[in-house]
Amino acid sequence: MGERYDNLDGLRAISCLCIIAMHIEANARFSLNSTFAGVISSWTHLVPLFLMISGFGMFCGYYNRFRRGDIALNDFYKKRYKKILPFFAAMLVLDMTVSHSFSHLIEGITLSTLVFGLLPNNQPEVIGVSWTIGIIFLFYMLFPFIVFMFWTKKRAVFVFLMSIAISLFCSSYYFSDRFVVNGFAARNNFLYSAPWILGGGIVYLFRDEFKELSVRHRRSLLCLCVLLTCIWYVVTGSDSGMMMLKNLFLFIPWLSYAISGKSIILSNRMMKYFSGISLEMYLAQMVVFRILEKLKILYIAGDGWLGFVFTWGLLVAVLIVFIESWKRCWNRAMIIFTESSQKLLALILDEC
Repeated sequence: MGERYDNLDGLRAISCLCIIAMHIEANARFSLNSTFAGVISSWTHLVPLFLMISGFGMFCGYYNRFRRGDIALNDFYKKRYKKILPFFAAMLVLDMTVSHSFSHLIEGITLSTLVFGLLPNNQPEVIGVSWTIGIIFLFYMLFPFIVFMFWTKKRAVFVFLMSIAISLFCSSYYFSDRFVVNGFAARNNFLYSAPWILGGGIVYLFRDEFKELSVRHRRSLLCLCVLLTCIWYVVTGSDSGMMMLKNLFLFIPWLSYAISGKSIILSNRMMKYFSGISLEMYLAQMVVFRILEKLKILYIAGDGWLGFVFTWGLLVAVLIVFIESWKRCWNRAMIIFTESSQKLLALILDEC
């Protein structure tokens, strides 16, 4: 197994909790100061950090195993499906049950394959955040080829720079009326988002160099990350090409800092717990939000900052209860299924 980088739990957990806050701000009617509301809405750009961490984690766990040829493709892809599909499928069924929409039925069936990242416009209405799963699973599908492209550090750097160039080509040329429909979302496209995922691979390949640098200049590296975060908000330009570069040059240093040492803030039991359920929280957040909205309890603490924070905490708490309940039900169902299968097999063998 690859080395464990506990600080990544903190990055993943904080990103997920901030993205939940961003979705509340975007979909509710809380009266917040425009400056702070703008900061919260900017947290949508933490999704690229999610993608970068996914890229790093995949390289950490499987890069060398693929290079050595000691991993079976059947086991690799079965594990990917087992990790994502059960909870994702449950969310799809819940959405289709509530919506009673034929279009949602078509999308739900398509999304259940997990290969919907290959669609020409990966922007489904079912579970609006599901486009991220399409990007990540397409990365899993391509990972053996990506290992080939990242076989050496020199080749990896070249491929990484090419991915940046192609992402910029997408923004300036391909994402036009000639190639895409109105309302096309740039980051939902794999080629556009590839630099973030491959950036995680670059950090993995040069992890020893980053660690050595951090041992000597850890405080300086942290200050650099904070400075880059401030610059991110100061630098203007919101076109897709600029946003890709801004996110790339912000999150690579943060990821490098996270893997280069221990942090009490990023590495603790609470961060590990939230990191462990971050995918489920990300997928279920809007479903639970809509339920709270229908129950008319979003604004019981007011429509100001107090109400916003209360709603965020309530949503997180309900998500935890929902996810833990689902896990117990799923595990129990698997036990019953296994026991029933064994009894049925034994009965068939006895009859024979």
